[in-house]
Amino acid sequence: MFPYSCDALLYHLPIVTGVLIAVNVVAFVAGVEQWVIRENGWLLEYGTGLHPVQWLLSPFMHADFGHLIGNMIFLWTFGLITEGKLGWWRFLAIYLGIAVGQSAIEQAVFPLVAPDVEGTLGASAVIMGLLAMACVWAPVNQLSIFVFAGLRAITFEVSVGIFAALYVGIDVVYCIFFGAGAIGSAAHLMGAAMGAVLGVVLLKTGVVECEDYDLLSVLSGTYGSDKRKKREEESISEKRVENVADQALEAKRKFAAYLKIGQPQQALLTLQRARHRNLRFDPDRGELLELIAGLQKEKLWADSAPMMAEFINRFPEGSHTVRIKLAQVCLVELSKPQKAFDLVDAIRSINLPPQLAAARDKVLVVAQRQLSEGEVEIDDAAW
Repeated sequence: MFPYSCDALLYHLPIVTGVLIAVNVVAFVAGVEQWVIRENGWLLEYGTGLHPVQWLLSPFMHADFGHLIGNMIFLWTFGLITEGKLGWWRFLAIYLGIAVGQSAIEQAVFPLVAPDVEGTLGASAVIMGLLAMACVWAPVNQLSIFVFAGLRAITFEVSVGIFAALYVGIDVVYCIFFGAGAIGSAAHLMGAAMGAVLGVVLLKTGVVECEDYDLLSVLSGTYGSDKRKKREEESISEKRVENVADQALEAKRKFAAYLKIGQPQQALLTLQRARHRNLRFDPDRGELLELIAGLQKEKLWADSAPMMAEFINRFPEGSHTVRIKLAQVCLVELSKPQKAFDLVDAIRSINLPPQLAAARDKVLVVAQRQLSEGEVEIDDAAW
């Protein structure tokens, strides 16, 4: 059975997994072409002492093409899961750590129980470590599997936990029935044990995030807990916030573009639509002045009035000119003498340049006259 993909949630691309596969292939070709001699460090020798170089090199050499292809398919699938949760540098450290650690123990211990074995090579033990880690982190996630049935390839799905249990079980059976003759299976189980321990430690220390799909959550009955659902809801909420921010940015871009090409009505409509959708969008001082000027140039006094009022509220310092202009619009175009009076009355005691002071005083006189004549103003809280 050959696994080729998994539906586990991953956070990182399998960059180092691809590099390791390439290194294994290059090492195998180098061995076949005799560019390197396997006996010169690429074979984990038994009974000749401890050789650290062999601990590192032997996991990258394979006996034949079938050995290589099988291991690389498994490395791709379980490297995808483990690197996808760890990130490239942590994954590389774990991979090399299992490879070197397992090889060191094997070379120190196994010659005592299998003195007739010359040595071993291959990535099987470290890949079994990755398989065990994947089982700890994603036991209920589904693996896609293909098998050859004659000339046909059959595909099906099985959980990571069941797949891992099957392969570990096979190695256990081999060790029970064949004893010292099952050195390869014993090496596999050693790698799996190292991977399982590392998987639990990394999970408990928070290095990996398994969204409550991990083996401990499954065994404790908290699989699919409210904690996971809450995280999913928070993730959806964050995406919505990002989407709203993107929409606000796009609205602001359109607003500025309409101002630039001299279409103040479209700019105002864009602003109104954005605010109706609760998008955070406030034109700056210069944009507001440009919008007000554009609307008044087209004699859209009613449209310009609320923009002038916003300018006064947001930028009170230096807004006297806009305030007086708004008061004039209220008098002449909107029939709102009381609002006009209130606007200029607020700056009655302020020393203004002669021209502005004269305009202010004129608005006060006209507004007072209209009010004294009994002109009715509908106070609808709108401009």
